[in-house]
Amino acid sequence: MLKSIFRLLILISFLISVPAEAETKVSYYINLGGIKISDTTLSVNSNNEVWNIRSEISAAGIVDVIIEFRAFSESRGFIKGNKLIPETYSFSYETGKGRSRKGTLSYDMGIPFKLITQPEYDVDEKPDFDFLKEYGKETNDPYSALFVSGEFDDPCTYTAHGFDGIRAFKTKFIRPGKKEDIVINDEKYEVLKCTGYFEPIIGYNPSEFLDETSKPGSVNYWYNYSSRENLWIPLKVIIETPLGGFVMKAVAVETENLTISKN
Repeated sequence: MLKSIFRLLILISFLISVPAEAETKVSYYINLGGIKISDTTLSVNSNNEVWNIRSEISAAGIVDVIIEFRAFSESRGFIKGNKLIPETYSFSYETGKGRSRKGTLSYDMGIPFKLITQPEYDVDEKPDFDFLKEYGKETNDPYSALFVSGEFDDPCTYTAHGFDGIRAFKTKFIRPGKKEDIVINDEKYEVLKCTGYFEPIIGYNPSEFLDETSKPGSVNYWYNYSSRENLWIPLKVIIETPLGGFVMKAVAVETENLTISKN
């Protein structure tokens, strides 16, 4: 189970200049099967031209005692129509047992063309240009894939297509958004609930985990619209896995322009 949690933490880390003072910052807890495994922060800043997204992830609870996992990422790009087009995606992670990696994925007009990592991937894993182009064309990095342009009236009509240079996936929703409310620190936030499934494309080994998350209805996102960022921001995510529900829920939101219910 610990190996599965470690792999899941790495997956999360591959999943989260604009002035920092204008950003929207959302803090989350992450549970797996009812056990807290991580604290995560996503910080986003966008306007009608450019965007920047940063993530910080750290293991929590008993997992932190055993693994001591830390991960960081930053991606940035420009906006074209209703799409966030990435230009660079940088990431790093390390554990208390000495495992670590950092890297940068570079894009040209939205198409990844170079992945530099330290340490490097094995020769049979390292992607060449043709691989990056084939699986990275018209994709987002794993973190910008979590967000949906505000040009969509319903975020559930959007299909996320993520790629980190090695792995590619889609998150597909199967029905229109359902209006609900989420309470965070006594504030009620209007959200649209999107229900769908995870579709692995390349880079994933067959497993019960993927079998479960690929079932229609196994993935649920609750999106809130931020007028300042003109983005739909996930405030809660629940994914059904063989180890129990993977739950990522916002516990704090630092912004003034999320849509708050007046009920």
